[in-house]
Amino acid sequence: MAEDTLIAALEEDARAQAARILIEAREAGEAALAEARAQIERERDKRARELEARLKGQRAALLNAARTRASGSRLGVRLGLIGRLLIEAEKRFSSLPEDEYRHLLNRLFSELKAEWEKERPGESPVVLVNPADTGLLETSLTLKADKGVRAGVVFASTDGTVRFENTVQARLSKGKAVMVPAINKILFDEVFP
Repeated sequence: MAEDTLIAALEEDARAQAARILIEAREAGEAALAEARAQIERERDKRARELEARLKGQRAALLNAARTRASGSRLGVRLGLIGRLLIEAEKRFSSLPEDEYRHLLNRLFSELKAEWEKERPGESPVVLVNPADTGLLETSLTLKADKGVRAGVVFASTDGTVRFENTVQARLSKGKAVMVPAINKILFDEVFP
């Protein structure tokens, strides 16, 4: 009987050890599972942050590209409107009443003649003027009709290598560097800063 008691005690001890081993294994499994879940959560958070950062970068790049395109479009529209304004200004000079236009044309002629005499003393220029304007100039110089000249006069050397121009279009072109920013400010900076 002592043997039965010993066997029973050993069986009880074995069951207790097996139960402890099962509990420890279950706890170890739960701990490993919890650690795996935590690692998965950390990895998911890390990837989510990386994805969020990448998406923010892409969003910023797209936003900057859109802003650049919008600024370019706005600038294109502004410059187009300013260009139309300058063309309209040239048309208005051409459509001045005849006495005012004659005065303007003779003034442009006188300024160009003074510049020519200063730069090319003793040389007579060929004076190019629009055919419609030939009767409006008061000069003893020979005039040559040229349809390419609008609202102004052009002096050229007899061989055509030197050309001085004093037309409304040339003046507007020279003044563009100063006028365009000023017109832009007047027309747009108040409305679209």
